[in-house]
Amino acid sequence: PQNLRRTARWLHRQLPIRFARRIEDMLQLPHVVVSTPSIHRMLKIYLETFESVREFQEVRTDEQESQFFFLVRDQMQKHNPGTQLVAEGYRDLRAMYPEMHLDTFLNDLFTTRIATRILMENYLAMRQPRQGYVGVVRQGMRPVDIVGDVAKELTPLTESLYGVAPPVEYVGNLDTVLDYIPRHVHYMVREVLKNAFRATIERHLVRQGHSSGSSSSSSAPVIPPVQVELQQGDIHVIIKIADQGGGMPKHIQQTCWQYGWTTVNDGADESCSWGGAVASAAAQDRKRRQSELAGYGFGLPLTRLHAQYFGGDVNMQALPGHGTNMYLILTHLKEGTPSTEIDDLSTVLYRREEITRSSKDAP
Repeated sequence: PQNLRRTARWLHRQLPIRFARRIEDMLQLPHVVVSTPSIHRMLKIYLETFESVREFQEVRTDEQESQFFFLVRDQMQKHNPGTQLVAEGYRDLRAMYPEMHLDTFLNDLFTTRIATRILMENYLAMRQPRQGYVGVVRQGMRPVDIVGDVAKELTPLTESLYGVAPPVEYVGNLDTVLDYIPRHVHYMVREVLKNAFRATIERHLVRQGHSSGSSSSSSAPVIPPVQVELQQGDIHVIIKIADQGGGMPKHIQQTCWQYGWTTVNDGADESCSWGGAVASAAAQDRKRRQSELAGYGFGLPLTRLHAQYFGGDVNMQALPGHGTNMYLILTHLKEGTPSTEIDDLSTVLYRREEITRSSKDAP
């Protein structure tokens, strides 16, 4: 109980500071950004959390700690749609102002989001300890199991869109283990694997003269596998995901790491040969499923941000005309593992420069 109270008191002091800094950043953005409905809603959630935590009494008793636990849990749930809200708002903003880029602001926002959620989840985990975990870190986690789970999630989704899905082939050290946050690994693997699925399917359906969803014909398309290789080192675990999806042209190999970059055309699914409400509903359902497979262009930068937070990285080896090799480099999380903090003076000054530039670009 004493450790819980001490942690609760520390978190009670930290959360308002972290939320206040991001609120300040948002309020210094051009008005057109903050007035975007999704981003405005996100700002409102941040303000509500800031006020709720700041107004909470100092935690000194077990009863106060229990009340603070429920406050933290409820506020975390409020922030669950945060990434999608920002992505939707940024998409709408870029549609109106294509030259506007807020990558530094978004990096800061999401780095703080990652850090803050880890702190909150770790505190909640202290109240509900699980075997094999130290806080939110799973000890001896098998990455191959998470990759397998993600593949099982993506296969029916891909089949519902294209009529077929690529098989997944596992090579390397399949007994690799890693001390890490399972939710983070799941997120990173899912973002990379769904890109590999989509690129593979779209390239080979076109090359073999098939259209989306037409694989029920007598000549089913031949789809090459997506290969997942695992290797274990003393400091890092490497998950390589290789596809034969045609690769990426050199001129967009850097652009793809920018927030909002996507190959999906918002209007691609608007036309339909069916009529009436049935066609509209079917088109909307297909668009929803497609957005799960290739959404707002936040997947790659957020995947890299998650990996870099604990000293890892994501590297891309594009082979134009053949495919892409993606390398997830994940750090074994031991006591004392450094993490990224973004509120040092140099970062704050750089962030101010970006906000100033954005203000000049906006009306």
